[in-house]
Order: sequence, then C-alpha cells, then structure tokens
Amino acid sequence: MAIMGASFEIGRSALTAYQAAISVVGQNIANVGNSDYARQSAHLAARSTGSTATGVEVNALQRHVDEALEARLRSSLGQRSGAETIHTTLSSIESLYNELSDTDLSTQLSEFFGSFAQLQTDPLEYASRELVISSADAVIRTLQQQRSGLLTEIEDLNSSARDMAETANGLAEQIADLNQRIVTAEGSGTGQSSSLRDQRDACLRELAELVDIQTRQYDNGVINVYVGSEPLVDFGHSRGLTTETITEDGLERVSVRFADNNGTVIMSDGRLAATLEARDTYVVDQLNQLDTLAQAIIYEVNRVHSQGCGLVAYESQTSTFAMADVTVALDTTDAGLTYPVQNGTFQVRIRDKFTGQVTTKMIEVDLDGLNGDDTTLTALAVDLNAVPGLSATITSGQKLKLDVTDGYEFSFAEDTSGVLAALGLGNFFEGTNATTMDVRSDIRNNPQLIATSLSGAQGDGSNAGDLAAVGTTASDLLGSLSITDYQEAITNRLAIDTAAAETEYIAADAVYSSLTAQRQSISGVDLDEEAINLTMYERAFEGASRFLTVVNTLTAELLTLVE
Repeated sequence: MAIMGASFEIGRSALTAYQAAISVVGQNIANVGNSDYARQSAHLAARSTGSTATGVEVNALQRHVDEALEARLRSSLGQRSGAETIHTTLSSIESLYNELSDTDLSTQLSEFFGSFAQLQTDPLEYASRELVISSADAVIRTLQQQRSGLLTEIEDLNSSARDMAETANGLAEQIADLNQRIVTAEGSGTGQSSSLRDQRDACLRELAELVDIQTRQYDNGVINVYVGSEPLVDFGHSRGLTTETITEDGLERVSVRFADNNGTVIMSDGRLAATLEARDTYVVDQLNQLDTLAQAIIYEVNRVHSQGCGLVAYESQTSTFAMADVTVALDTTDAGLTYPVQNGTFQVRIRDKFTGQVTTKMIEVDLDGLNGDDTTLTALAVDLNAVPGLSATITSGQKLKLDVTDGYEFSFAEDTSGVLAALGLGNFFEGTNATTMDVRSDIRNNPQLIATSLSGAQGDGSNAGDLAAVGTTASDLLGSLSITDYQEAITNRLAIDTAAAETEYIAADAVYSSLTAQRQSISGVDLDEEAINLTMYERAFEGASRFLTVVNTLTAELLTLVE
C-alpha cells in the first residue's frame, strides 16, 4: 500500500506541476501584445525524498531577459530619441525659413537691392521710391517673423524640457518604489516577482529615452540608477529631478537639476539632453545669426545711404541711437554704440534753398588713440555747431540733434569714419536687430528723402547704384562675407545640419531596431513556440490523469482482494 501512496503522490505532483506550467504558457499567450512583458518558462525538476522519487515540481519560474542586452537597448533608445529630437527641431527651423519659395528671405533681399537698381535708372520716379520702402518692409517682416518663430521654438523647447524633467522625476520615483516592492516580494523565497520586474524594466526604458542612464543590479534584485556619475535612484530613494529657469542674453533657458541639492545634471544622450542641445546649439545660434544679418543690413545700407542726398535734404534730424556716455570716445565700449566707428572724416553740405548755393564743411572724427583727444559726442556737437547755418545740440536722451537756419537744408557725404551710420544720421533703417529693425520714420513719411544722389543733382542716381551693390559687397560685420552670401551660408549650413541629423537618426533607429529584434527573440512571446509547449504540457497533464486513474483502479482491486 505504501507503493500505492507514493504513486498517488507522483500523480498528484504531476497534475500540479503541469497545471502550473500550463498557467505560465497561458500568461505568455495573454501578454503576446505587451511590449513590456518578458517571456517566462516553468522550470520542472524531479521531486525526491532520499532515494525515493516522489514526482515532479515547478521549482522556478525563469524570466527570459538578457541584462546586458537591456542596457544596450536603453542606451540605443536614448541615442535614437535624441537624434530624432535634433532632426525634428532643425526641420522645424527649415520650415520656418521656407527657402526655395517665392517669399523666402533670399528672394526678398534680391528684390530689395534690385529696387535700388531700378531707382538708379529713374531717381525722379515716385513709384520706384515707394517700391524701395515696400521691398524693405518685406525684408523686415520676414526677418521679424523668422525671429519670432525662433523665439517660439525656444519657448516650446523650454516647455518640453520642463515636462520631460517632470516625467523623468516620476519615473525615478516609480523605480525606487518598485525596488522596495521587489525586495519585499522576493524576500519570502517564492522566486522572482516577474510582473514587478517587468514594470521596472519598462520604467527604465522610458527613463532612458529621456535621460542617458547607467544601472547597477544587485543580488537582492535592487537596481540603482545613475545619470553621468551621479546617483539618481539608490535602492528605495530617488534624489528627484527638477528644473530651474534662468535668463541669459535676454532669453529664458530651462536647466535640469537634482531636486535634493540643486546640483547640475550632466546629460549626453536622450530626448531631454537633445532638447536642451537643440535649443542652445541650433535655435539660439540661428537667432544670433539672424540678428547679425539684420545688423549688417541696417549698418551697410545706412553707411551708404547717409553719404547721399535725396530729392530733398534735411532741415532737422535727430540721431537714432543714444549714447551711454557723451564724454567718452565714440569707439569705446563705454560710449554704448552698437555699430563700429573709426578714425576718419565726413562732409556736411549746407544748401541755400533759394539760391541753390552749397557750402561743404569737412568734419574730422579723431579716433587714433593719440594725445587723449579722441572725438566724443560732445566734441562732435561742437564741431558741427561751427558749421555756418547749422545748429547741433545733445538732447536729454543723449542723442545728437541737428537743425538749420530757415531757408537752408543739409545733407552728408563721403563718410570714411562710419559715424553717421553708427549714430543714426541720414540713415535709411533704424534699429539694431531683427526685432527693432524698421524704415526710418521720416523716410517712410517722405520717400523723396531716399538718398539716390551723390552730387545732389536731381537726376543723379549714383548713390542708388551704390545701395544696389550693398547686398553683394563684403561686410566686416559678417566676416568679410556679403549680405547675400551670409544669408545663403545660414540656409546652407542649416540644410547640412538637418541632413546630418536625419542621417544620425536613421543610423540610431537602425541600431535600435536591431537591438529590439534581439530582445524580442529572447524576451518576446512566440505563439508557435507557446502552442507547442501548451500541447506538450496538456499531453503530460492528460498522462498524469491517466496514471492516477490506473493507480486508483489497482488500489480498488487490491482492496477487493484484501476483503
């Protein structure tokens, strides 16, 4: 009868073991569409008591996970998401610039300088003068739209960085909590808590997509998480991530910090790091280049324009740009001028409107750095005041104001110092960047002031010809490139960067796809394989049932014989 008892135990253990194995297969099949699930398998082992076999048991559940592959997959995921973020940002800037269209900036610059060429042929044509202003407005409008679009892009990237840092912080807290739950669940000796480990692996992948992380796993099931060389999750504690907003060069920039000590988080890969890189390396750079281009257009056009004369001259004019200090040399930093001034001269022409007589006075701008007598705005006003018929004063806003005696008008010529363009006298444009750029109000109100002439003669369009050539003339403000060449270089560089970002994303995506396929082959559920396992365990369960039936029949027969 002892033999029969052992047989019953063998059959019972087989039923229990294969029922458990079938449950594992069912769990795998149920999660076939769950990308975060790691396939499990029941490990069967013979039960024995001493030298006596007592059946079979499921002594372990195995999670099919390659930790080294998981680490490479997380790293690849961060690189892929980062490359995608850079490419998306650059593509957005390309769309903003809208090059190769009929309304792009390069076309509008060509039309603007071309309008001066048209004016050169007929400087008396009022419609041509209106065309110059409307063409200038198109350039200004496009520059301002592009700058506004770049600022919006920076705001969006800042907002995205805040959201991603908040998400990453939540994931770190979940990982810390799961560490504690895994240790508690597995501390009872019942084996691995597969579902909790699956949840933690999913959180780690999500976190790696945002921030490049390194992990260290311990025998008790804990995984510590590091960003750079700094710990983020230590067992059940998360240091937390937060953001800080600072203003730099007039732009708000979000940075990522550790929540516990406000320490800097050093990141090299991941969507969050790429978001900050896209903002600081690409968008801000585009913004600076756009402002540099606008500055060059303003200055180079103004420098030529200020040396000519329109159909009418000026009776009164106030410089556009205020001085920070009127008592220091014009070329010093303390003077506060945006545009460069150098040692040189310029001419002031005073014209009697009744007789047509013109008196020309040469004004010296001494900026040679010798003898300590370099020209200041105060000294310049004194020199201009000495010109017969001209009055020069410095306003309370530290600008230079010029007036003439009734019946006279004035204009400028042959400025080798650049002081007229730097101060904003006789200029076509006002402003210092794409935001403040505009056609000077007196020219907008009276297009006859557009300086087409060098001689002052009504039909002279020589200065308009010089203005037409500004777009293709090398500028010191642009590193000896012309305005059109610099604008072309901006768009070409952007196109190259965008293409390179796309290539990097494609390469990163290929690596990620390959690693994902490798993970799927190890951790993924194969329905064909599970069907085979299900059939095998089902047959084993049926065999165990049949075995117990036979044992039960034999036992009944033995009991009958005994009776």
